[in-house]
Amino acid sequence: MARFPTYSRFFYLARAVLNPPTSFCKKLFPATGEWHDRLAAKELSPGDPIQATVAENAFVQVIMLFWKTFIQDSVLMMELHPCYSIWQHSIFSDPAYLSFKR
Repeated sequence: MARFPTYSRFFYLARAVLNPPTSFCKKLFPATGEWHDRLAAKELSPGDPIQATVAENAFVQVIMLFWKTFIQDSVLMMELHPCYSIWQHSIFSDPAYLSFKR
């Protein structure tokens, strides 16, 4: 849409080609996965703090996009900055993540 060239070094995000498994994303951000599932199933009661509104649905969609972007970018960031303590978290040694990383 933006007519960026598809060859590297010119605004091309090669990481966007691969999508991390949804099951892994839900492990990384479990509350958002729960909210999405409940909103999609419409399993909400009147006193539920999660309410199905346009803003609620849009917010959950933005967070889910963040899931994907964070995981995609983490592969490169791990190579560029291996000393960051975040990479020691057990989620980054999960078999689903290691499979995606390859």
